[in-house]
Amino acid sequence: MRGLRLSDLASRITLISIAIAVGATAVVYIYAVAIGGSASGEDAVKLQILTGGLIAVAIATAIGLYYTRAAASNIQSLQEAARKVADGNFETTIPIASVGQLGDLARTFNEMQRRLAELDSARKQFIANASHELRTPIFSLGGFVELLEDEDPSPEERAEFVRTMRQQIERLTKLTTDLLDLSQLDAGAVEMRASTVDLTGLAREVTKEFGARAELRGSRLQLRTPEQAAIALGDPDRVRQIIRILLDNALTHTPEGTDVTVTTYSANGRAELTVSDSGAGIPQRVQKRIFERFYTADKAGGSGLGLAIASELAQRMKGEITISSSRRFTAFTLDLPPGPREAAPQRPLRAPARASS
Repeated sequence: MRGLRLSDLASRITLISIAIAVGATAVVYIYAVAIGGSASGEDAVKLQILTGGLIAVAIATAIGLYYTRAAASNIQSLQEAARKVADGNFETTIPIASVGQLGDLARTFNEMQRRLAELDSARKQFIANASHELRTPIFSLGGFVELLEDEDPSPEERAEFVRTMRQQIERLTKLTTDLLDLSQLDAGAVEMRASTVDLTGLAREVTKEFGARAELRGSRLQLRTPEQAAIALGDPDRVRQIIRILLDNALTHTPEGTDVTVTTYSANGRAELTVSDSGAGIPQRVQKRIFERFYTADKAGGSGLGLAIASELAQRMKGEITISSSRRFTAFTLDLPPGPREAAPQRPLRAPARASS
């Protein structure tokens, strides 16, 4: 009896199909027997018409029961799967046993469930990675505080402890800033102000910011710009942030004394900026994952978030960041849509390419 029990939807569909069959039979019977030429005919004709109508009602009922049970079963599967998704279970998929709109609905639901599972997995991995990255400097700071409290270090040791603690604090500050940027990107809270961007001017500005750091590492930081400014379309603040990330990456993940060059130019209807270095190069397997969140390929430090943020910011401005690397050479190129040429600032003429340290 349980197998014959129908849901409210299935009952309504079955009753509608039966009502249609009964109504059609009644119309045919009234017209053919009571009104039409068969009204004065043989009783056998009337009985045949009535019998055919009853058979039609029975067939309509059977067909209605079959299809309504199938539809009700699919809808019930969707309902149960939706309840599991609401409870956080993204593993149960809906078997696609029908065609038409219900089949399309089941496929769409399975696709939605798959994407939700990927997002949930990424969220859990993000939390685990962020917790690990935060735990390391916090434990390090705790250890140095205990040493300063329990031991009596010499002035030289104390100065070294303070220097290392300052480095860990800077690492924590950068990590929290990166995490905030990522959360804003994921939430769609990052606003992009589309305007004209002078890539050449921004490159010169940010390069000066990193000059002292490059000198401390014994690296030569060069700027090569064309005679005519490279004008792009984007958000100046976000472009400046991307350049900082690329320069920080070049100076962090290369040996001391490595030359780093910033180049701006216009090519193929695009405005481009390249940060290159003469380091050891990046293996092909690493290049495929270099823009993934929290992915780091060496022990030079960093959270593995900078390049991921830079790539997403570039995409929000309808651009992209690409990598090219070989033995003793690596280049990250920011490619942005070109801006109007008439908006380029007037600058004195100079040599087509200039290097400055």
